[in-house]
Amino acid sequence: MSEMNRDELLKAESVGSEHGWVAPLTYEDREYFAYLRTVFNRYNITPSKATRLEYDFVTRVAESEFYLQQANA
Repeated sequence: MSEMNRDELLKAESVGSEHGWVAPLTYEDREYFAYLRTVFNRYNITPSKATRLEYDFVTRVAESEFYLQQANA
């Protein structure tokens, strides 16, 4: 994970914890969200402008690839 992505995720986590998240993100959660962003970039899809179909597609691709990498590691 790049340093910029890590800083953005830590910033989002601190904002979320101030506004009532039940628990802070785990290391695996942060890694998954960083990977999800790379999948959005790979398919040139902007998350805020994605249709439901695009979002579901990217989410399924990211989940299958991320957990496959975790299992093989």
